[in-house]
Amino acid sequence: MNRPAGDGSSAAGRPARRLIAHTVAFSAVALAVLGAVLAVLNRHTQTPNGDSATGSHSWGQFLLTLAFAVAGWLLASRRPDVVFGWLALATAIGHGLAVAGLGWLVFTVGGGHQLPGATTAAVAALWGEPLENPLMVVVWATFPYGRLPRGRTRWLALASIAMCGGGWLYGLLSPFSAGDITAPYRHLRNPLDLGLLPSWQPVALFASGMLLGSVVMVVRWLRARGEERQVLRWLAVTNIAGILVTPFVVALPAGELIATVGVLTELVVVAAVVLAHQVYGIDVVLNRTLVYTLLTAFVAGVYAAGVGVLALLGAAVGGPWTAVAALGAAFTLAPARGRVQRIVNRFLYGERDEPYTVIGRIAARLEAAGSIQQLLPSLLESVAATLQLPWTALEIRIEDGTIRRIAHGSPAPDGAGARFPLVHQGVAIGELAAGLRAGQRSLAPREARLLEDIARQIAVAASNVLLTEALMLSRERIVAAAEEERRRLRRDLHDGLGPVLTAAANKVDAARNLAERDLPRARGLLGDVRADLTAALADLRRLVYALRPPILDELGLLAALREQVRQCAVPVTLAAPTALPALPAAVEIAAYRIVTEAVTNVTRHAGASRCTVTIACDDRLAIEIRDDGAGNATWPPGIGLSSMRERATALGGSWLAGPTADGGRVAVELPLALAGSPAPHDTSGNGPGPALTGSNP
Repeated sequence: MNRPAGDGSSAAGRPARRLIAHTVAFSAVALAVLGAVLAVLNRHTQTPNGDSATGSHSWGQFLLTLAFAVAGWLLASRRPDVVFGWLALATAIGHGLAVAGLGWLVFTVGGGHQLPGATTAAVAALWGEPLENPLMVVVWATFPYGRLPRGRTRWLALASIAMCGGGWLYGLLSPFSAGDITAPYRHLRNPLDLGLLPSWQPVALFASGMLLGSVVMVVRWLRARGEERQVLRWLAVTNIAGILVTPFVVALPAGELIATVGVLTELVVVAAVVLAHQVYGIDVVLNRTLVYTLLTAFVAGVYAAGVGVLALLGAAVGGPWTAVAALGAAFTLAPARGRVQRIVNRFLYGERDEPYTVIGRIAARLEAAGSIQQLLPSLLESVAATLQLPWTALEIRIEDGTIRRIAHGSPAPDGAGARFPLVHQGVAIGELAAGLRAGQRSLAPREARLLEDIARQIAVAASNVLLTEALMLSRERIVAAAEEERRRLRRDLHDGLGPVLTAAANKVDAARNLAERDLPRARGLLGDVRADLTAALADLRRLVYALRPPILDELGLLAALREQVRQCAVPVTLAAPTALPALPAAVEIAAYRIVTEAVTNVTRHAGASRCTVTIACDDRLAIEIRDDGAGNATWPPGIGLSSMRERATALGGSWLAGPTADGGRVAVELPLALAGSPAPHDTSGNGPGPALTGSNP
């Protein structure tokens, strides 16, 4: 994923901005400490709302001030060009002013000390606490790149920001609501009140703006791709959990303090992405947060339902039956925890806890693949979607040594991920790479084992893909070679034999016309005709030899090879059985061409003093050509090697060639029968030979 939003400015102004970040963070912490001290001093005094000064509201503000101050300081001091750190510091100042202002107001007015600054403290408390709402919806709308979404979602984001911002301004400029505060504080007046707005709590604006902002976050999450989707998911889940859980949590003792867990979770996610794209262990923290948040909501719901039933039955709330309802809600915790944990794990990690389901999905993709080109990308997509991975990739080694990479999703810039070898029939053909989720240092052991099993299936599929592609390429080469052969034959017949035969026919006609008038000249023309026909016959024999050497039909494979090795410049020894079984014509010509090509290469390039050709026949025709030339030198690819390999593989055989410590070696295995080939006829040359070995003189 790209780096979080920043203006890309130079580092010239960063020291000054870091100093400002230190100062603002220190100020927020100082305000929080002042508010905590004042809360302790006011522990026996009521707030304007009638609550205790040391209640969950004050300590919730204290905790939020410290959390936003620490997160803002980390972000603004280390990444001062990113706006989210400054938004967090502004929120920390707001909460600090709220807790300190409320404490000073209670200490001055409620405690009867009659110190100055009560009105200013009230305005600070009124201004600071709701500042979090518009700033949070800004974060939801712009994280992680610092820009608003496109299309209609942009207008929804702007509407949510306008609602929360309007609610904050309304509360700042409207009169204090005298009906909602206790008697000692009713004389206070808002100095910013212009007398234009009624005394009204803008709760509806805040609730509507926050709800719409959560909708914007969820929409952005659903439309995002790759690692951005993983990052936005944490914020989206936290928002959804907050919407579902907050109504139940705030009704519990210390509910406001518990409700700050969701905000703290969002701060951890934002800081993780901005600072290092991930914080190791954050997935565990968020997993536990979601589990216990949902469990809290469940238990609170069960308890509320029990109390509601008791109220309908006429039982007094707070009596012994209420304790029974609380005990019943507590007993539902244990069975609900396992179910909730599975739901959260499936949401965060996909179906890693259900390996048979994952393997079944992979098998279904293998069956449903529409074409060989779609098979591997479809498998990667299935693995990423099933296990909720940000990206997956395959790296497959091709026969020519190149690496083919197929990816689903956008890999992280640092390439962080887990790799699993693809091994098929004992041969490593590549690797399966799986991206780590945000906050992971490595995959869980059970997840790693599951991906190892998946890699085995993908290895089979990848090997089949490679074989299929090789088969298709071989067919293309065969078709191309056949067409080239037809073109060559046509060219040779048209440009070679055609003109010769035409000239011979013309000369015969001329000789017939001259026979009565100039017999010596006619005889000369007939001599020319014979020479032309002799040349044409030689061309015809050359064409026939190129299609299939006549010596194979005349002498058989072994005798033809003996004749061939006798003509080599390097002494060649042929070791072969006395007889070979009847072979298909394609196998005979492939063996003949491979041996002649290999021996020719030895003569031209090996610098060898001798060469040995060994032929064995069991369930396959095995041919080995060895020489004592220069070993341990890489053989450059060429037409001869490619021709031998293609002839062997086209028949379903195997081919191996390269240098050894003792010289060069070419080993080929060919099948003894071919599907669809007519029954081969035995030839005399494959019968008993004069000796087991033969060599050139």
